[in-house]
Amino acid sequence: MTPIPIVGDAIQRLVDVGTAEYLQGANAEVDRKTREAMVDHFDNGQREMDTLLERMALRRGLTKDELDLSPGEFEDNIQRLAEEWYQHGIKDSDLKMGER
Repeated sequence: MTPIPIVGDAIQRLVDVGTAEYLQGANAEVDRKTREAMVDHFDNGQREMDTLLERMALRRGLTKDELDLSPGEFEDNIQRLAEEWYQHGIKDSDLKMGER
C-alpha cells in the first residue's frame, strides 16, 4: 500500500466539504433574494388591491372624503375585509408550497 490513495481520499473529502459549503452559501443567497422578491410582490399586490377597491368605490358614487370616513362601510369593513382575505390567500399559498 502506498499513501497516495489516503492522500487522494483526504483531498477529495476537502473538495467535497468546500463544495458543500459553497452550495449552502449559494442556496442561502437564492433563498434570501427569493424571499425579498416575494415580500415585494405581496406588498405590491396589497397596494393594487387597495387601488382597485378605491377605484370601484369611486365609480359607484362614493367621494374621496367618504372613503376615509370612520366609522364608515368602506374604511371599516370593505377595506379591512379585503386585506384580511388577501392575507388568507397568501397564507394558503404558503401552506400549499410548504412554507408554513
